[in-house]
Amino acid sequence: MTQLSFSSYEQFSDDALMDRYFELSNQPDCNVVELAAIDAVIQSRLFATYGAAEPGTSPRVRFAA
Repeated sequence: MTQLSFSSYEQFSDDALMDRYFELSNQPDCNVVELAAIDAVIQSRLFATYGAAEPGTSPRVRFAA
């Protein structure tokens, strides 16, 4: 993936976004803009799926028994 705008990252699968995010994480200082764009897409997908937490609350953590 080359450096793209926020909206162009929305066309990539979750797996492709996470792979690219981890590739860029090795040198975060050099890839700030692209990491931020990918993070924004990931966050928007998480909010769309799970909703936002209520202000002042922490996320629920569940453990398998």
